[in-house]
Amino acid sequence: MSVAAAVPASRDVRVISLIGVAHGASHYYQLAFVTMLLIVRDSAGLSFIEVGLLGSLFYGVSGLGQTAAGFAVDRFGARPILAGGLVALGFMLGLFSVAHSFPAYAAIAVIGGLGNCVFHPADFALLNASVNQKRLGRAFSIHGLGGSVGWAAGPAMYFLDHLFGWVGAALIGAIPGIVLAVLVIVHRTDLIDHRVKARATAAAEGQVSARSLFLQVPILLCLGYFVLLSINTVGIQQFAVPAWKSMFDVTENYAAACLMVFVGGSAMGTLVGGYFADRVHQHERVAAIGLLSAAALTLPIATMSVPAGLLPLVLALAGFAGGTTGPSRDMIVRHATPSGASGKVFGFVYSGLDLGSFLAPLVFSQLMSLGEPAMMFWIATALYVLNAGVVMIIRQATAPVAAAAE
Repeated sequence: MSVAAAVPASRDVRVISLIGVAHGASHYYQLAFVTMLLIVRDSAGLSFIEVGLLGSLFYGVSGLGQTAAGFAVDRFGARPILAGGLVALGFMLGLFSVAHSFPAYAAIAVIGGLGNCVFHPADFALLNASVNQKRLGRAFSIHGLGGSVGWAAGPAMYFLDHLFGWVGAALIGAIPGIVLAVLVIVHRTDLIDHRVKARATAAAEGQVSARSLFLQVPILLCLGYFVLLSINTVGIQQFAVPAWKSMFDVTENYAAACLMVFVGGSAMGTLVGGYFADRVHQHERVAAIGLLSAAALTLPIATMSVPAGLLPLVLALAGFAGGTTGPSRDMIVRHATPSGASGKVFGFVYSGLDLGSFLAPLVFSQLMSLGEPAMMFWIATALYVLNAGVVMIIRQATAPVAAAAE
């Protein structure tokens, strides 16, 4: 029996809640970073291309750092690495209050990328080690829900800017990261160190080299899945507000509210998807159905056949469909992870999110500059369909090995 299997439900609730909120903070800061760039774009003299380059720099640093963060998690423990990432992200957003030039924003992007890279390897190492295995599907759903809620909070920077100006918005937005870092440190007895099991596994089965680990077909497929997923998700979230303003002739606040509805729908879908993940063993089918449904709901947005008044409803449904796939996707990755390699594998696989997020601003900023915002949603529709095919073959390529936390 694992350590996590013997813990009371109340501690599971504390761990899942804390990690879920921390994950939400990481997503909030991801979107808040680009949102702040769009807010200061005119006053700072930034073009859409420069905003895209800065967004790519953020995710490029995060992507390069995420695999290294996985090794750091396995070497030093997940809890201090997670706390450090939260502090770095809070510091990143606070620096917007004193930045005025492209080089300054580039330095902020580097700090933010270094902070952002730690979350997936640290979060999943802590959840796998600390939570009862029978509740992992729901734990992953709350983790994903936290991310969706964090993304939903990102557009709130527009409203903070209207109320307090961009300096006040940056300083207020920096607070959550610092507070959560303190909470992670305070709850050190609840957050189990996954290295205990990893060391026992290494002693019993021997150490697997990183090269052979990362070249396993299921793990490479998972990496590719996340690249495509994040191109889709990040591209829409970063540029949907100006795109919808142009496509549907709506105000910035209405478009921002639509984005919050889309992300809120994704959050609700993630919550429902957690129950499916704990009860349905064919996780790849759940994920494929959700992705194809999201594609079908995105198509009328691409064709601009949806009236502006119905846009929030369609986006809520599309977000919900996509959100249901998250926990099943995480369970697929878990089943593909060999014993004792949790930090490394989750760091490597989820670096695909950063790679896709690096590419997305380059592509979608070009579309905005060319006056082709609708192409964003044609691309999104195609990527949903493509990923539905990818996820169906991941599980088939997965050897029947024990998951890292089992």
